[in-house]
Amino acid sequence: LIASANLAGETQREELTVSAKPVIRPVLSMNLEWDKVFCGKEDCGIWTGLETAFAFRGHTEARTAVESNLTIPGTVIDPGITVLIDTIDSYQPDIFSAGLLYHFTDNFRAAVTVEQQNWSDLEDELARDTVKDQAFAEFKDIVVPRIGAEWTVNDHLILSGGVAYQESPLESIRTPDVNYLDSDKLIVGVGSSLIIKNPPILAYPLRLDFGYQFQKLEERDFELTTTRPGVTNPYEVVTADGDVHVFSGAVTVKF
Repeated sequence: LIASANLAGETQREELTVSAKPVIRPVLSMNLEWDKVFCGKEDCGIWTGLETAFAFRGHTEARTAVESNLTIPGTVIDPGITVLIDTIDSYQPDIFSAGLLYHFTDNFRAAVTVEQQNWSDLEDELARDTVKDQAFAEFKDIVVPRIGAEWTVNDHLILSGGVAYQESPLESIRTPDVNYLDSDKLIVGVGSSLIIKNPPILAYPLRLDFGYQFQKLEERDFELTTTRPGVTNPYEVVTADGDVHVFSGAVTVKF
């Protein structure tokens, strides 16, 4: 941003240049069907229907960088005042996950997964942030357990459900000026899939998916603070909690 301004704050001859680049996140995964590994096409006893999966998702971050130059004729002459800002817009940590799936029958299967999210690395990223570095936020790595099941009622209807518990990675209750808020949450979800094999007009099967998720955020108190002079810290204590209801739906046609 390049601009010229007067003492009243009115700008003129403004020039704004914006650029962007893609963010790439590496993903690696492996799935093992143990009955096929040990027995091929033969009956494999307890190994029949057992699957394990492992995955890794690398961290990504979206950053906003601003370079601004401002001149005020008669007061601030060229090259003017230069302001450089480099701040994190969003961040996803390294994630390691492992899962175990078992087919109890041809119509019923259940799975358990454990996911590790390495949020502690975010502290190093925020240390070089020119906007949020004063917050001195502390984060910890967390482990997220999940369990779910799916029941194929018939050729047209599938029911599913699951539960997960996600601990907050934020350890700090004080983050001056930035004031981050987060809390532990219990997540419960249910869903259904309706498969219409011969829908009207269409020549291919139609699948309708519906889902509902409930999130219970546990109560947690935070102290709001600021670096502004003349303010007694904490200037306010707030509580983060609440309920979240999520409804979703999808229509799928395979050609």
